[in-house]
Amino acid sequence: MPVTTSNAKQTMRYFWRHAWTYKWLVIGIFVMVPISMLTLWFIPTLIVSYILQHLSSGSYVHGHLWGSFGWPLFWYTLSSLASGMLLWRFAVFLVWSLEICVMRDIAREIFDHYMTLSANFHANRFGGSLVSQANKLAGAYVRFADTTIFNFYGLLISFGFAAAILWPRVPVVSILFVVFSIAFMLLSVRVHRHVRVLNAKESSAQTKQTGYLADAVTNVMAVKSFAGGLHERKRFAEVTDKTARTTYSLMGASMKRDAFFAFNTIMLSSVCLVLALAGVVLYGANIGTAFLIISYTGVISRNLWEFSQQTLRNYNRTFGDAQEMIEILAIQPEVKDPAHPETAHITKGGIEFRNMDFTHPDSRESETLFTDLCLTVQSGEKIGLVGPSGSGKTTLTKLLLRFSDIDGGEILIDGQNIAHITQDDLRRHIAYVPQEPLLFHRSIRENIAYGNPEASEAEIMEAAHKAYAHEFIETLPKGYGTLVGERGVKLSGGQRQRIVIARAILKNAPILVLDEATSALDSESEKVIQAALWKLMEQRTAIVIAHRLSTIQKMDRIIVLDHGTITEEGTHQQLLQLGGTYAKLWGHQSGGFIKE
Repeated sequence: MPVTTSNAKQTMRYFWRHAWTYKWLVIGIFVMVPISMLTLWFIPTLIVSYILQHLSSGSYVHGHLWGSFGWPLFWYTLSSLASGMLLWRFAVFLVWSLEICVMRDIAREIFDHYMTLSANFHANRFGGSLVSQANKLAGAYVRFADTTIFNFYGLLISFGFAAAILWPRVPVVSILFVVFSIAFMLLSVRVHRHVRVLNAKESSAQTKQTGYLADAVTNVMAVKSFAGGLHERKRFAEVTDKTARTTYSLMGASMKRDAFFAFNTIMLSSVCLVLALAGVVLYGANIGTAFLIISYTGVISRNLWEFSQQTLRNYNRTFGDAQEMIEILAIQPEVKDPAHPETAHITKGGIEFRNMDFTHPDSRESETLFTDLCLTVQSGEKIGLVGPSGSGKTTLTKLLLRFSDIDGGEILIDGQNIAHITQDDLRRHIAYVPQEPLLFHRSIRENIAYGNPEASEAEIMEAAHKAYAHEFIETLPKGYGTLVGERGVKLSGGQRQRIVIARAILKNAPILVLDEATSALDSESEKVIQAALWKLMEQRTAIVIAHRLSTIQKMDRIIVLDHGTITEEGTHQQLLQLGGTYAKLWGHQSGGFIKE
């Protein structure tokens, strides 16, 4: 999607909103930069002009350098030192401080926003691309701030000082500066619109390339195990070729633009040089004024050239890099906390799904999963969820955790509607063990303690013992301090699952949700883990999903789901006697696992 004027304005408003949080830094910058430029460049050039004027007129004492020009030389040195060593350094300090503060705020805002977006949002995007877009926005702000302060604002200051100083001496040159500079900048903006579109395409291509790279690296073992290296190389080569083509298009348009603006700035310098020489040779103007014309022409030409080359290019890249992240920040979370949340009163863990309707966000209306579903789980009751893939088992637990919002009806815990409390309050009272173990690239200790960050070392080890994880942890090089790798790749599937179970044990929540919690374990490990899980489920409400029916045959009640509908429910023995779907699933098992 190309960068439009509306996108650019939206990005500038976003940056300005963050910058203005530190208004005294902003005000200090816009005061110190012109003072610094005045003392660093314009006052010294005026002093040189004064010296040249007196040299050309002969109004100095021959052989007496300090007597003739001591004070001008003193003020020249003092002005340059004051700006270069003090004023300009202070201006840079203010700019740098502002950028550090705003970058920190942007990073925090993006992180907070990512954490509020739904599971559906994250499922449809590359994690690597989201990280890339976050980094691009922070980098875009620094580029925007530097370009605005040092290039664009610097150009306006140079233009204003030069025109004001030359006006009483040579008005025609001052007018020339005004007319040429305004025309040049307007033309530059117009020419850069095409380049801005190409810049946005290049930025988008770079983001996709980063996403493909991150996806392949994350799943490198799948690539290796399926001998997919050649396929992935071809796929990545296509992506990089597309990125290269967009970059070549950008390069061609940029070079045409550069040649056009180079011609204009060269012509400005030549015309002003002619005017300066004509003033001295034909009209007897003093050499000091000619020096000012030539000096300020050089300053204006250089700044205009930087405007057409660096300033607008930086703005184009800024808006292109920032656009995708700005659009993501504008996305409203699908699941929102209530404006005035109630205090959670979850103690016993009784659950009720009352007349619940739900349709998956990506499905058609005719593919509604739950319609008017009613299910009650008593406090302390252990229920098992059984059914074929797509029957709604995992979705039911995710709705309980409010990873998605229902379309109708209510979900109540201890009589309280879960939509009336914050998501964090709700999830603090539920220990969730998903089918895929979710581990951070942190130590085993930190991963277990995620269930209770305030837990002591003894409590962490006790949870590991109960999950039958302590023995293998002790055999690792650094024990509980061992880093598990990204997504826990350094551990086996069973080891990862035991760490996650230890985390759930440590959380000590009144409700326990297990989604295939023993699927990654061998039969012997499953037996000991099941013993730990049964102990964990004591005096707790538990919802357990399992394809291994041996895992749930001792449950208080087993619910059989099919396309979002409860088709059977009862104990293991009751369902076997019923001779329905559950009995068929049990009969199809080999070694306790369903043959699908």
